[in-house]
Amino acid sequence: MGKVFLWISAVLLVVFFVKTQYLTSSTWEPFKQGCMAGGTATEAQCSCLSDYVHKHFSDNDVERIMAGSITDPAMKQKVEGIVRVGARQCKAP
Repeated sequence: MGKVFLWISAVLLVVFFVKTQYLTSSTWEPFKQGCMAGGTATEAQCSCLSDYVHKHFSDNDVERIMAGSITDPAMKQKVEGIVRVGARQCKAP
């Protein structure tokens, strides 16, 4: 019985390690802070928008969006559309 608990603990430790090291977004908080700096949205709205944007784009894409380094017109249009829809959906979370 002790070995079972030991294996369960080991598996949970590995899951925790993988989640904290590889599945957390490094751009979520900076994106939220950028939204808050705009001054027109609440913290809940900015959190909602950050979640929405991160569902549609990878961390690398969000990093490029925040840096303003997207040059492809189709990608710019996609970003604008997703941010517009996300802002509308998060208006009253």
